[in-house]
Amino acid sequence: MEVSVNNSNATSKFPQQHSDDGVKALSKLLPVAIAIVLANGLVFVLFYRCPRLRTSSNYLLLSLAVCDFCTGAIAIPYFIVYNFAILPKELHYGIYASHTLLAVSGAYHILVITALKYLATVRPLKHYVVTKSLVLKIVLGVWIISMVFVVIPLVWQDTEASQRWQTIHTAVCIVAVFLIPHIFMIYAFIAMFRVINNRQRPSMAQNDMPRNQKKNNSDRKCIFVFLGMAILYACCSLAYFTMYYIAMGVPVLFNVLEGFMIIRYITSFTNPLLYTFFKSDFWSASKNLLRIDKKASFSAQKIQTLSHNLRGRLRSGSSVNNIT
Repeated sequence: MEVSVNNSNATSKFPQQHSDDGVKALSKLLPVAIAIVLANGLVFVLFYRCPRLRTSSNYLLLSLAVCDFCTGAIAIPYFIVYNFAILPKELHYGIYASHTLLAVSGAYHILVITALKYLATVRPLKHYVVTKSLVLKIVLGVWIISMVFVVIPLVWQDTEASQRWQTIHTAVCIVAVFLIPHIFMIYAFIAMFRVINNRQRPSMAQNDMPRNQKKNNSDRKCIFVFLGMAILYACCSLAYFTMYYIAMGVPVLFNVLEGFMIIRYITSFTNPLLYTFFKSDFWSASKNLLRIDKKASFSAQKIQTLSHNLRGRLRSGSSVNNIT
């Protein structure tokens, strides 16, 4: 599944492959795609079955789950099919478009999630103005901005200066999608940890200390979850947007870039696991869902047993009547 690069335009970042590359891509990426779909599908089930998860901030996590789900359900299968060398050349841009759309969208989702947690921790009074309608508008804005990054290369696709504009576009992506957002996130995480540490100082209200301690622990765990997501995505987004520069001049590194792409996919699997198993509200909803399923299974089994016993008694009564 090695990548060769034609420098003519954005679509040539993913040139025509051979059928052998398709078999390799299928064996490597299909298990990753299935894992991504199942992990993010769990998030959808939790949102559907647990209404208390439908808070304003969690709608961003739901949108991020949609982004990650599309990676496993659309981007990876598209890339696998492309590697079988059966796609017409006109559809090659779809590979670039799907990967860029989901990479930019994922980065901005994590940025906005961090910003909202920053407001809730450092400026809680301002966080109260963040309503569900505002969050939904932000989500729509994130997807629109991500789409803009994808559509722009189409403008110069067939021009003589396409390579120069592609270089500028990639540089803008690195700065706007990776550098600036992650500088803010570093600042936000430092500020949040400082606020939480300051809360732990002894106060006059001794009765509130257990409640404050519980809140601090919950906030700290939530911040660690988002920090883990940000670090993983920082490594992968930087690799993704710099792969074009490296691929243009150092073909020896193509196998390394292939590894970066797989890591980029794996983040779409780890994201839902991080906030499902380590974020308190999602973890509580997961446990409740398991209890409900167990109760439903037990009830169904009990009903089946009672039905079986009733049929047995009816047969016994029928046999006695026949004898008499």
